[in-house]
Amino acid sequence: MLTDNEEAFYEACGKDLGRCKLETMAADLAPTKMEANTILAKMDEWLSDEKVSRSFLSLMDTPYVQRQPYGLVLVIGAWNYPVVLTLGPAIGAIAAGNTVLLKPSEHSLATATLIANLVPKYIDSRICQVFCGDEDASKNMMDSVRFDYVFYTGGPTVGRSVYMAAAKNLTPVTLELGGKCPVFVDSNVNVEMAAKRIIWSKIFNAGQTCVAPDYVICHTDVFDELSVAIGKVLEKFLGPDPRSSPDYARIINLRHFRRLVTLLKNSEGTILYGGDSSEDDLFISPTVVKDVPADDTLMSEEIFGPILPIVTVDLVADAVQIINKGEKSLAIYVFTNDQSVFDEFKLRTSSGSLSQNNCLSHFLLSELPFGGVGHSGIGRYHGKYSIDTFSHQRAILLKSTNDVVNNSILYYPYTERQFRWISWALSKSENRSCVVM
Repeated sequence: MLTDNEEAFYEACGKDLGRCKLETMAADLAPTKMEANTILAKMDEWLSDEKVSRSFLSLMDTPYVQRQPYGLVLVIGAWNYPVVLTLGPAIGAIAAGNTVLLKPSEHSLATATLIANLVPKYIDSRICQVFCGDEDASKNMMDSVRFDYVFYTGGPTVGRSVYMAAAKNLTPVTLELGGKCPVFVDSNVNVEMAAKRIIWSKIFNAGQTCVAPDYVICHTDVFDELSVAIGKVLEKFLGPDPRSSPDYARIINLRHFRRLVTLLKNSEGTILYGGDSSEDDLFISPTVVKDVPADDTLMSEEIFGPILPIVTVDLVADAVQIINKGEKSLAIYVFTNDQSVFDEFKLRTSSGSLSQNNCLSHFLLSELPFGGVGHSGIGRYHGKYSIDTFSHQRAILLKSTNDVVNNSILYYPYTERQFRWISWALSKSENRSCVVM
């Protein structure tokens, strides 16, 4: 479907997000194909019954885990990457044996319409169907249909309402949300390299990425050097006039545009670069803000746009403290050449993911689970983790019908001899002194 209609997807994503073909290919189409190919190649292995170890109490038994589909899965996609964040979860759900009702985001209408038109041509309607509508349509659907699993990607406000609606029927959920993903830049790092990787990750898709750097915590010793490097990188990437760059995306709609402009207007920080905007074409230039107070508007909520605040610290411990004062984020990025510094973040912070000296790229690795923790989400997916997410792991135990061997020692009436024997058997099991496969 994606290969046959590649140009149509480029056109739809361009219409929705003002995004260039390369970014749509790299962030939407290619990852979706990779996910499909990875799961297709491994699904037989991942879905097969899983043998488990046997203890002393189950020497004569056959225990294993069966992966069983939940049933009907509702997948609610997101607008910022309307292909991979809609079709990606559906791939795992279908591979695990479920049927899927797919709800693309109404905010990326061109792509949603394209998906709605194409899915029936490529996938049996008994396996997957698409419906389009707004948030109320999703709520009404959840009220009228009893789903067996719900997978939602989007913001925490709607995520809460999805969670509450699912709770009425105790329906399990995965919530892929977001949060303020921090970046720490240490004093020992290659500043030019850090500037390139941070800025590219921030301005990709005009900053409308759930794992994009939200703010930078920079060691005071390299702040001036990083500031200069960022200016050079911005001009190298987008030229002196970012608005004229064919590679730079636009904000999804007027509501989000005005939200970002208001955040910037109300900030007490000092604009270091950028600050330009145009409501006519929903353009906001890559904007870097320094001298940002801890209680600033730019530090109060997820930005989800091309605005990057920078705060400075003298100590690694101060950076950790700033991060831990906020909600748990979907990602943390640490630029350092000192492994002990990275270990400090690994041990003293919590987030969906933690990367050293790079941003965003962990999303593309199907070998890693992708998901949040706390405020940034519930559950994870990608590759085998998608199969696990969309499968009920059912405990299976096969026992012999020979009561002399299996259950006779458990039956009434109880005796002192039974007590001693069962106590001994349980102690053997606790000590794992006899474990076989």
